[in-house]
Amino acid sequence: MSTPRRVVTLACRLIEARSDNPPGDERHVAEVVCAALSERALPRPRLLTRKPERPNLLLTLDFGPGGRHLCLCGHLDTKPPGEGWSFDPFRPRVIDGYLYGLGACDMKGALAAMIEAAAELAARPPARGRLSLLFLADEERGGLHGARYLAERDLLEADAILIGEPGGLEADWDHLHLASRGIANFSLSVHGDQGHSSLSDRIGLVSATQEAARLLLAFRRFRPRAPRRALPGWRVTVNPGVRVEGGMDFGIVPGQARFAVDVRTLPGMTREAFHRDLAEFLARERRANANLRAEVVFEPPPRDWLPPTEVPVRHPLVSCLEAVLAEVVGRRPPRAVFPGATDAAWLQGLAGIPTLPAIGPGLLQRAHAPDERVPVASLAQATEIYVRVARSFCPGGEG
Repeated sequence: MSTPRRVVTLACRLIEARSDNPPGDERHVAEVVCAALSERALPRPRLLTRKPERPNLLLTLDFGPGGRHLCLCGHLDTKPPGEGWSFDPFRPRVIDGYLYGLGACDMKGALAAMIEAAAELAARPPARGRLSLLFLADEERGGLHGARYLAERDLLEADAILIGEPGGLEADWDHLHLASRGIANFSLSVHGDQGHSSLSDRIGLVSATQEAARLLLAFRRFRPRAPRRALPGWRVTVNPGVRVEGGMDFGIVPGQARFAVDVRTLPGMTREAFHRDLAEFLARERRANANLRAEVVFEPPPRDWLPPTEVPVRHPLVSCLEAVLAEVVGRRPPRAVFPGATDAAWLQGLAGIPTLPAIGPGLLQRAHAPDERVPVASLAQATEIYVRVARSFCPGGEG
């Protein structure tokens, strides 16, 4: 088994290779991945691209006839670093048992663990089956150049996919996420009566920003319909006002205002039903407020609707992971819903491959935050988990 030092060293090299998105250019980190694969005598990956600067990497190890095909998947890009870091986010460091740096948990640490796991499996392969590594561009901006591109062109095959997103909510490996929530991204464009502000009360000018504010607050009551389940975390989350725009200057009653809404959807919800729920909500608000003039504008694809997904409880990868986590971590974590959206939206929602969304080291709350970090011990555990899952799942039946 690979040593913790080896996986941490590789994770550091990946963090140093900037791939923040936007602007979106994964070539440097893809070069580091290719070099690491070569150093470990692994096959050179296929390069699948929609644009040259947005590479996707795919390699497959064939262990022998029969068995199942497992794909370990992660994304090459990160969010931009943002503000508030205590040090340079592209100069990783280990402090008190944690690896710090942009992408440490989301998700260059998992990529390193997957590469080390593949090297271990190539050296001592299972009796049969196949293992793929799939490293994707553009996850952080909806997958137009990554998972969606590959799924639309039918370039993917596997019996199951395991994504290494940071799955810990309170502690590492504390949930086994079977579902990945989807996203509906849209804006409300609100219209008013632009005019001289000194006449607003005299001639009854309607302020677009004030009406937008009323509607924004009303969105706290928006409850799109969703199927019921018993999994922890099974709820729709509505985030009105993630972006707000409106007004021109002093002296002018605003004629236009706009606010954005981010809704995290659940498996079983459809785009068509969601649109109906949203239309019914707005119709009620218009009946209650004669001044309200508003229309819905969805984001351009692929950010308008990322489909939610769910792997059945009885899928063989679920029982396999439960047994492996019990061995490596010492407990069987409860089955749950991953709070975020992932590339499962396209890998399962579009390509139809059962995809577990977040079997990776680290806490989700560390992602997209300053001083991002992941426990060194969890990187070593991730490597062992991926090796054991492949050894159990790949030979387990005819694929």
